[in-house]
Amino acid sequence: MAKSDTRYPAIVFAIVAFALALRVTWAALVPVFPMSDGEVYNVLARTLVQHGVYGWNATTPSAYWPPGTSGIYAVLYLAFGQAFTPIVILNIILSSGIVGLTIWFGSIVFDKATGIFAGLLMAIWPSEVFFVTMLASEIPFTFLVLLGCIAWFSLRLSNSVRAIAGGLAFAAAAYLRPIAILLPIVIWFSALPDWKKIREGIPVMLFAMVVIVLAAAPWSVRNTKNFGHFVSMTTSDGVNLWMGNNANSDGYYMPQPAPIRGLGEYDQNKILMEDALLYITEHPGTFVLRFITKAGLLHARETIAITWNMEGIKRRLGENALFPLKLISQSFWTCILLLALGGIAILALRRGIVQTLASPAVLIWLYFTAVYSIFVVADRYHFPSHPFISMLAAVVILSAGRHIPTRRRKAT
Repeated sequence: MAKSDTRYPAIVFAIVAFALALRVTWAALVPVFPMSDGEVYNVLARTLVQHGVYGWNATTPSAYWPPGTSGIYAVLYLAFGQAFTPIVILNIILSSGIVGLTIWFGSIVFDKATGIFAGLLMAIWPSEVFFVTMLASEIPFTFLVLLGCIAWFSLRLSNSVRAIAGGLAFAAAAYLRPIAILLPIVIWFSALPDWKKIREGIPVMLFAMVVIVLAAAPWSVRNTKNFGHFVSMTTSDGVNLWMGNNANSDGYYMPQPAPIRGLGEYDQNKILMEDALLYITEHPGTFVLRFITKAGLLHARETIAITWNMEGIKRRLGENALFPLKLISQSFWTCILLLALGGIAILALRRGIVQTLASPAVLIWLYFTAVYSIFVVADRYHFPSHPFISMLAAVVILSAGRHIPTRRRKAT
């Protein structure tokens, strides 16, 4: 990459512009028809705009879904009216920004060449393109996670600025998905096995966690007032834990048992949390086996972007377009997943097991995988890992490319 350093900004601009063009083209082809969680975000946002209440109606506050996604949509509805076009435009901007941030972060933790190839993969990733016409948390969440990671590893900044900037980015991400709350602790471990850096990173990690707690406090206070009990971010953590840990669980979403459906959110969550923890303690072997199975299921397929865009695709491209688009999405995902696993193997050979596991790209991917495998999985839950997976896939691509000239010279 050294010879092309002068062209680096132009290459980055070209990749981001290409990503933008692909996303604009897709958005022009496929209209928005919210499905599943997308319709939930839409309803909650409209209730917030019309009644000033985050809930299903003016008299029923909720904390089942984190408020960030619907809060963003509510702001757009207030500013531009209750239409989906501003949401799509925001998705396009953030999704293209994710490509640029992937290049930036890949250049920090690997090198510029790896960042470039990772960004290119993100630019052409089918599901990343398809997601811009969906009402979902994945795009803004991934954008904020990358911002927090870049702030953390920007060593030119002072420790306090890194902690505040990273903490605020992760706190904002936690309002979309609470899994972001522990990211400062996770990233702190990337200093392994250098114990000096581990010790030096403790103040930054603790300061970032304080920032996150303070930023999340207003929502916790609101929840505690509404439900009469302490609720940090959501009333669904126990429900999700139960879905993935009960006698009939297959690891995916399942409806709540009939006896508790008439109860309030807090009571439902508390009861199912207790049931899930009891099941785990009584069946530890099953829990471990299910954990491994769910980790596999989490990465088994990637077709949700087609499923949740189904109505728009059928209306503009016809029903016959669904299967080819799913095939494209699944094929790309399978290839890049295999490449990423190969990237981990290459890093392990070069750096050793400990340093490989401590690589930020591997560490964050493992963290997201572990948390969701404890609870419940769906293919869209691995989407925030896309930037880190693309970096690891880029390691293989570059490694193969660097060996080709050598082999040719040897043959000559």
